[in-house]
Amino acid sequence: MLVQKVGTKEVYAMKVIKKSMVHQRNQMQHTKQERDIMGKVYCPFIVEMHYAFQSPEKLYIVMDFQNGGELFYWLAKEMTFNEERIKFYMAELVLALEYLHGLGIIYRDLKPENVLLGSDGHLKITDFGLSKPGVFD
Repeated sequence: MLVQKVGTKEVYAMKVIKKSMVHQRNQMQHTKQERDIMGKVYCPFIVEMHYAFQSPEKLYIVMDFQNGGELFYWLAKEMTFNEERIKFYMAELVLALEYLHGLGIIYRDLKPENVLLGSDGHLKITDFGLSKPGVFD
């Protein structure tokens, strides 16, 4: 969901999760891990979480808004990328994964739908629900 901070022109993406669905799908640990991981990562190639809060029925994660859309959309639209563009994206993905690995976090959901593009052409990975923290070996 696209949201704007009250009193400013700052826009963010907000992920809204129903607590009932988290419990129904037995995803409490994954949801907590996602929030914890996003709260401690600061990398130019990873979506940054700005706020996290909850109501009695829902959980909210407010993060960077990437107006370039998903890498999946651009792959479907263009069908192929030139070699320079591929190298550029791969370098940014490697830097993001290297950063996470340095923190002992294994990102286990790398797919075009979880790679977002900003208006500046740089990418950021998102969705840490399947990530595994505390892995240093």
